[in-house]
Amino acid sequence: MNRLLRTSAIRLSLRYAVFYMLVAGTGLTVLYWATSRYVDAQIQAGLEHHINSLKALYEAEGSVGLVRALDGRGLAAEPENHRFILYMDKSGGRLAGDLKSWPPAAEPDDQVRNIWIEDSLIPLAMEDHDGYWPSIATTFPDGSRLLIAQSVRQAEDLQEFILGTLFATLGMIIALTLVLGWRMGRQLLARIDQVNTTADKILNGHLEQRIPLSGSDDEFDELAQNLNAMLDHINRLIHGMRQVTDNVAHDLRHPLTRMRNRLDVTLLEPRDVEDYRESLQATRNDIEDVLKTFNALLEIAQAESGHFRGEMEIVSLSALASQLGEMYEDLFEEQGQQLDVMVEPDICIRGNRQLLAQSISNLLENAHKYAGDKAHVALSLRREQTTAVLTVSDDGPGIPKDRLKDVLQRYVRLDAARSTPGNGLGLSLVSAIAQLHHAQLLLEDNAPGLAVLLRFAPKTCPSGQ
Repeated sequence: MNRLLRTSAIRLSLRYAVFYMLVAGTGLTVLYWATSRYVDAQIQAGLEHHINSLKALYEAEGSVGLVRALDGRGLAAEPENHRFILYMDKSGGRLAGDLKSWPPAAEPDDQVRNIWIEDSLIPLAMEDHDGYWPSIATTFPDGSRLLIAQSVRQAEDLQEFILGTLFATLGMIIALTLVLGWRMGRQLLARIDQVNTTADKILNGHLEQRIPLSGSDDEFDELAQNLNAMLDHINRLIHGMRQVTDNVAHDLRHPLTRMRNRLDVTLLEPRDVEDYRESLQATRNDIEDVLKTFNALLEIAQAESGHFRGEMEIVSLSALASQLGEMYEDLFEEQGQQLDVMVEPDICIRGNRQLLAQSISNLLENAHKYAGDKAHVALSLRREQTTAVLTVSDDGPGIPKDRLKDVLQRYVRLDAARSTPGNGLGLSLVSAIAQLHHAQLLLEDNAPGLAVLLRFAPKTCPSGQ
């Protein structure tokens, strides 16, 4: 209950209840005032019309005709809505009507005003109806006086009914607002409890837990989907980190063990300068391999996190691919391989030149190492509809279709590549660089061999590139 009362929904509903109470109260007050004014105006108009009609009767038939007309009217079936009349001569004698005597506050000036009517002035059927009644009085030429007083009991009942209805309406508005706020608070609290329960399970090590969806496709489902996607991504990162940690520990054990054994053997007995130089050079090469591994991991981490601090600019991918193709031609020829470079001109993209060069170099080096002797390797860049496609393909043994996605992970090396120098990070780095440049990376069967495609969004080349 305390948690529910502290929810934003309950607090918001209370604020809205106060707001609606003020707005509705103001509106209902204005409605009550306008209704009362309308009833008063109708009573005043009725009294004025009535006395004017009696004055016209007096002018037409005189005092006798007026008395005859007044004696002919009886007490209304509903006394609460009855108009009481008193007709008196100039000496104060009662001539006709149903009021017993002239009220002291009544002035015969043809003006409607509220005057106090005692119960003693009202017929017995109207006892306990005293109060201020709207009245009008006039004087005739012969000195006689005429008074008309309107009972307000029906008007008061109407006003009380309207006032009660207004208060009931206001109460229903407030109650409905609070009930809706209460239900909304319970629903929101239930949805939030699901998030809290899932978070608590995840904190306790159950990383596979996910926030359940209600199926209503509301903002909570949208939030749950985003949080679940975030949890999936975190889980993948944790899994990848564990895998990388295991692989790094495994890969570093061998070079570090070699370095330690080499140094132990070197220090067993005095040696000449050349032996020391060879030992130090071999140790330096092992350290260089370790540094390459760490540098590759750092570049992958920066690219995958999106926090790469290098400069992004418009790069001529045509010029970069052509330069790298010329640079690697000699390396391919030394192994009896053939590198064909087919690059369309004036293709530019937005990116980092150094990372793009690293990506293309990794693809060319992989093709050089794994395609085999006398292999044909092709580096091409072409426009394809709204994309720029860079492709490195070979006719080597290729990669089995069921392992195409696996080779993009860190430290994944196929059995055929175990004997080849490398750390299994080349394609992982290419994938991370492609992700940083919002490019699509595809690995396809070249039948035979492997084709690696990078699809970029082209940009307009600046003049001079």
